[in-house]
Amino acid sequence: MAMTDSYKRLAVGRDKLDRLTDLPINVIHQIQEHMSIEDAARMSVLSRTWRYIWASNPKLVFDTKFCTKRTSSNTIDIISTILLQHHGSVKTFLVDISVIHSSQHSVVDRWMLFLSRNGLVDLSLQKQNSGSAPYKLPSYVYDVGLERLVLSNSIFRPLCSFRGFHKLRQLNLMRVAFELDVATSSLWMPSLEILQFTQCSGLRFLNIYAPKLNCLYLSGCGTDALNMGPFMDCGKLKVFGIVSREEVSLNRQDKAMKLTDLLSSWPNLSHLILCRYFLKSGQRKKGDMEVDVNYFEGPGYGTQRLNNFQALQISNFYGSRAELLFIRFILASAPLLQKVVLLVDTSVSESQSLKISKELMRFPRASPKSEIIFEPWSIERARTRIGLV
Repeated sequence: MAMTDSYKRLAVGRDKLDRLTDLPINVIHQIQEHMSIEDAARMSVLSRTWRYIWASNPKLVFDTKFCTKRTSSNTIDIISTILLQHHGSVKTFLVDISVIHSSQHSVVDRWMLFLSRNGLVDLSLQKQNSGSAPYKLPSYVYDVGLERLVLSNSIFRPLCSFRGFHKLRQLNLMRVAFELDVATSSLWMPSLEILQFTQCSGLRFLNIYAPKLNCLYLSGCGTDALNMGPFMDCGKLKVFGIVSREEVSLNRQDKAMKLTDLLSSWPNLSHLILCRYFLKSGQRKKGDMEVDVNYFEGPGYGTQRLNNFQALQISNFYGSRAELLFIRFILASAPLLQKVVLLVDTSVSESQSLKISKELMRFPRASPKSEIIFEPWSIERARTRIGLV
């Protein structure tokens, strides 16, 4: 009787497995994408069919949890074996190489070479330990038709023939050093929609032309400013952010540029994220970004209409004259405005905040639904960026 029950359970198990195996292969791949690499590997021992399906999954994710809980050599062996046994294209590849020493970066280069020949469109290279040597992206990656690229702690040094990723839609860079010459300083990216720089260097030599750009965000890049000139033609831009914990000097501009010039160039702008250093109106160098205080203070400050503008966030808000006049301008010019978030600098006392808030409440508003939110500045709040994806 016990043997009969065992056979019945085995038959039921096989029947369920057969029904899963009968699913379309793309559906099974989607199921595997919600599983860890370990669980997907365990599934592969169920049958020869499942073993082939796992080895043909076009999305391979070796995240931080997977890579950091084992030794460097073990991580390298597992990933190399999976790639060696893989069949078909690899569309998406994510890996955290933090545990891999710079002396072994050649192994990562071999992974990149394999991926560059197998239909890669989405690449994420994570490297958490910023104190170690950065990873230099190999030259053949620049020839891949990528649609999404996420890099951290890397060196961006393309060949002289590189003119840009023509299919790229999203570019997220954190602590990436640009090493460019004259030939590679101007990049044409006609499909780019999202561009984010965080603590990057070498931007002063970079010119990016992206007519479809929807979101542009710079954080912690300091005085190593990006040339804003090419972005003046990005009429589809909806989100713009530039924040820093130090003095921001955009003296890399080809010509003097006012904040009102940017707002006029971006009629679809809905979300703006700034830091107080960007709104200072003291002594500035030639070519710096300017806050036109006279414009904001004059009788015509409310004549410019920001018809799609919905949210403003200012980090390290101090309550300076330039800041208050700019907020007054936004309140009077944006009929769809929903909120103004002011992350108040730690040097501002509670009594000062109360005085500033009373003054702001007296400003006229074009939007009856707008609200002004005061919050103490913190890294966590600053990272919770309004409107960014």
